[in-house]
Amino acid sequence: MSTLKASGFAQISPDTGLVRNDTTAKFEVGTVISDTLGNSYRYVKANEALVVGKTVTAVAKAAWDTNRAVDGAITANTTNVLHIDTITTAMTINQYAGYYVSQATAAGKGIGYRIAHHDAMAASGEGDLYLEDEMKEAFTNDTALLIYNPYVVELVDAATELIMGVCIGTITSGSYGFIQVGGHCPAVLVGHTTSAAIILNEPLATIAGVPGACQGMAGSDEADIMESAASPLIALQAVVADTTGYVEAFIKGLV
Repeated sequence: MSTLKASGFAQISPDTGLVRNDTTAKFEVGTVISDTLGNSYRYVKANEALVVGKTVTAVAKAAWDTNRAVDGAITANTTNVLHIDTITTAMTINQYAGYYVSQATAAGKGIGYRIAHHDAMAASGEGDLYLEDEMKEAFTNDTALLIYNPYVVELVDAATELIMGVCIGTITSGSYGFIQVGGHCPAVLVGHTTSAAIILNEPLATIAGVPGACQGMAGSDEADIMESAASPLIALQAVVADTTGYVEAFIKGLV
């Protein structure tokens, strides 16, 4: 029996279990673990209940607060400290460590800076966010910030959402566990009710309004964005008119 290894971390014995439902985080959220078969798994936080075989996506980037001001323009490549002059909602020390911050305006370059640690900030107070990397852009004064974590996940429920992985165990809302992000996945939910059958060796598409389920590429409500080989899921098993139940799939292209 092989061990499971997370890059940069100690090895994890299989008897501790990949199928976890941790009420408090046992690993850093976002940690990837791989096995000797080439399968890989990521440690995530569930924003809603996750179920075996269902696909997940990251929670949408939503404004963390609307009345947040950056104290002075920050020159690119000179600092990794982002000073917030005004905050409307208090935060405890390191509450958002490991999360990412970016500008919520067109002025931003779409770069997310990972937060290493931060001060506690009282409502109407100020404080610093210490970033893992130097700034690559100037932050605009009086600009709302987005603070988010791509590894806080929920079920895919729109046809255009990006699949981030497949559930391998039940994780209750607010708890932590592993999802599969690479390799052979023996159970992926199929839940369409039309002719969007699963086709062997073709990409699987997501389904609007059927959380966590996949379909083939022949349905009337299919999304073009998920029709191409850019889909991270490729069907390995299919039968005629396979529109319900579970299929095997290979997960590719996720990190």
